[in-house]
Amino acid sequence: MKKVLISLAVIGALTSCDKNDSLTNDMPLVDVNLKSTTESVVTTEASLDDIAEAAEYEVDLFTGTDNAVDGLIAEQSGTTLKSGGVETPNRYRERYRWGKCPDIHIVKEEGGWPCSITLNYGEGTELTNGRVIAGIIEIYQTAPRRDNGIRTVTFTDFSVDEIGITGVSVKTFNAEELTVNIVRDLTFTLEDGTTIDRNSERVRTWIEGLDTPLDHTDDIFEINGHVNCTDSDGNTYRRDITTPLTIRGDCRWIVSGEVTLSKNGVDFAVINYGDGECDQLATMTTEEGSKEFKIGERKRQKRETTDEE
Repeated sequence: MKKVLISLAVIGALTSCDKNDSLTNDMPLVDVNLKSTTESVVTTEASLDDIAEAAEYEVDLFTGTDNAVDGLIAEQSGTTLKSGGVETPNRYRERYRWGKCPDIHIVKEEGGWPCSITLNYGEGTELTNGRVIAGIIEIYQTAPRRDNGIRTVTFTDFSVDEIGITGVSVKTFNAEELTVNIVRDLTFTLEDGTTIDRNSERVRTWIEGLDTPLDHTDDIFEINGHVNCTDSDGNTYRRDITTPLTIRGDCRWIVSGEVTLSKNGVDFAVINYGDGECDQLATMTTEEGSKEFKIGERKRQKRETTDEE
C-alpha cells in the first residue's frame, strides 16, 4: 500500500503541480443567475461533499466489511462496547485523538442478523486529522455484505466540524463487484443557520484496504454519482461527478477527481480536487476563469442584484 501511495505522489510531482492542468480551457461555462454568487455555491458544495464523505467513512469503518461487523459483535460485553477502551485497546485507536473512539451500542437477532449498531460521538470526538465529530449515527443492517445486505443509516443530532447533518442514507451492497449503491436524503445546516438539502445517488467502490478492516490508513475508495441541491437562499442546482472522486483513509480531504455543477442542464462551474496529493486545495473553474481555494473555507454571499427568474 505504501508503495502505491508513494508512486502516486511521485507521478504527481513528475507530471505537474498545477491542478489547473487537467481542466478543459474551452469548457462552455456560463453565469446561470443563482441567488448567491457562484463562488459561494462552489465553496459550500466542496465543503459539504467533503463532510458527507467523512460521515460516510465513519459508517464504513465500523460496518464496511463483514469482519468489522462480526468483530464488533464478538467483542461486545453486555450491551455497550467502549471502542478503543480497555476491552478493545487496538481497535481504530490511530484514527481518533487520544484513542477516544465513539461509544458503540449493538442490538442483534439470534444468529447476528439483522443487526443494529449505534455510534455515539457525544458532544465531540476528535480525529487525529483534526476533525471533530459529534452526535449519533444509527445503522440498521439486514444481512452481511457478502449476502448483498442493506444498511440504513440515520443521522441524529449529528455534526462534522460543527456542520449539522440530519437525514437518512441507504446503502445496498454488491459483494461481487465490491461496490455499494448509496441513496442519501440529507439536510446540512451551516453555522449561520443556512440549510442545504442534498438528495444524491452514488456508487462507492472500496479499491484497497478490505483485507485490513481494523487499519483505516490503507483504505482507498472511488466514488461516482450525482447530487441534487436546494438551499435556504433559494438556489437549486445539480452536482455530477465527471471524474471519479478518490478518498484515502489516511487523508482528511478528497484527494482527486472532478465534478461539474449545473442548473437546468447548463454547466456553471467545475471543481477539480487534484491528482492524489493529500492537501486542502481544490480548483474552481467558472466563466471568469480558474481559481484555487481551500476546501472547508466557505463563502456565503448573495448577489447584489438578482433578476427575476
